[in-house]
Amino acid sequence: MSISYRARPYVCGAIGNWDARVVDRLLSASPRGLDEVHRSPLAALWSTGEPENWTAGPRSGYLWWPVAGGLPQPHSWQDAAERRLAAGLVIDRQGAVLHTDALGLNDMNVRLLGDALYFSARLDPLVRLDDAPLHIDWSAWANLLVMTTPLADETPFREIRHLAPATAWRAAPGGPDRLRVERFEPAWLAAEPDKPPSPEDMVDLIAQRIPHRAGPVAIGLSGGWDSRLLAALAVRRPGSQVEAWTTSTDDGLDLDISCARTVAAALGVPHHVVVPGPESWLEEHRQVWRRTQYQTLHHGWAMPYARAAHRLRAPLIDGCLGDGLLRTRGDHRDVMGAASPEQARTITWRTLSTHFPRQPEVWAPGVGDALADLSLAAFHRVTRPVDGHHAMPILARLLTRYRGIYSSPNWLLGPEAELWLPFADPDVVTAALSVPLAAREDHAYYLAMLGSGSPELASLPSTNDAGDQPAPGPRRATTPAALAALAESISGRDEVRALLGPRLLATLTDPGLRARQAQWSGPLYVLRWASMLARWCEEYGSRVAWEPVI
Repeated sequence: MSISYRARPYVCGAIGNWDARVVDRLLSASPRGLDEVHRSPLAALWSTGEPENWTAGPRSGYLWWPVAGGLPQPHSWQDAAERRLAAGLVIDRQGAVLHTDALGLNDMNVRLLGDALYFSARLDPLVRLDDAPLHIDWSAWANLLVMTTPLADETPFREIRHLAPATAWRAAPGGPDRLRVERFEPAWLAAEPDKPPSPEDMVDLIAQRIPHRAGPVAIGLSGGWDSRLLAALAVRRPGSQVEAWTTSTDDGLDLDISCARTVAAALGVPHHVVVPGPESWLEEHRQVWRRTQYQTLHHGWAMPYARAAHRLRAPLIDGCLGDGLLRTRGDHRDVMGAASPEQARTITWRTLSTHFPRQPEVWAPGVGDALADLSLAAFHRVTRPVDGHHAMPILARLLTRYRGIYSSPNWLLGPEAELWLPFADPDVVTAALSVPLAAREDHAYYLAMLGSGSPELASLPSTNDAGDQPAPGPRRATTPAALAALAESISGRDEVRALLGPRLLATLTDPGLRARQAQWSGPLYVLRWASMLARWCEEYGSRVAWEPVI
């Protein structure tokens, strides 16, 4: 696996009473090309590129991976986290602060050793800080399966944490609380439904968040609504030079390609289609898992498209977060009518976990229930702070599912390609969260947005259209060779085999049964999850002390 940090730097360092010997191990396990950015008794920072720096009175800071660009310099870590959606390091009179962004999208991973907190954009360097055994975080692995990504501060390792949204660690010069956690509530949590923007105003706001730059611009054009809206907004600018890029999402239908082709033709823009080879899932999935740090089961199909994006000499516009912020979901009405906040949370969790099978024949006794219980407990813990919010199910998805979805711009596209993410802007997030759930019924609000932004595209076929779908064709993730690779990796790890029930154990040696199980999303998802767990054990088994899930 090779990552080139061209468009976004790799960063690492430490805050607190850091140990130079531990830092040496951190740097040795990090990518090459690091430069020292800051060194003081309470903080140290290295980066492969020069982070943006800022000063506000007695505070000074560095920020990296800002999702929102072109805004004024921050004046605090909370401002950098919310207004720029950036991670960073701040030095002030009270010490040093390491923070992530207010949505928790950026990967800022930390490990506490002694009186210091060591941090890295990648998990692997934090694994190598010492030789002590690490432990599996079963809640993270349960959510990888049930929610498609770990939640809040979880990572596959119990000792390594992911900075949760709107969170920072502060290192003070002395005293019993030298290292402590700080949090804040972003302003969008106070977004009220009494004055939501009109669909026309929302479209204008999103259009303003597409940077003005001379020269060509690429748009990742899928068959849905988000990318066609952004494409229309980019094309209508004077002197625009837009080209569209589409790939197969390996769902056996490829409606993305046919719908995107129609949209590109209507816009009159060049359209490039990346068609992966017949065994591309088999050839690519391990690289995808390693690049995304074993923290999502999404994007197994995306590597050929990502490599094409890396070769672009133009910024790539991506519609990430638009779907979650603005579309209607099937559970919204039930959530609005829930008898209690706990019931509302449970309804949302069940809706998000419908792909998770709990049949006894899929799991060894008690395992499926244990994983579901771990996932539901974590979901309640993460979403409880937004109880009673009028947009609770929207926020619940942002706080849970979108960390995994964002791993594509984060680690498949982002380090090498320059990305523009108009939906992932603090003003857009705030405006979207002020739209009442009732106004979204039957996608009425989003359809009005499409009609305002591009009437000629609103009526074109979309993957969001309701109605019967054609029977899916062959998928690259379910070829005999791909399924055999899953079975082989699981068969080589007894601790992973012990999690599975008789039906899935039989598929490990029976190709015909494997093919039949792969026709259903639940068993296939479990096989894929078990294979990822087996590959993770293969890579880190010498460092991880295995503990049973029950």
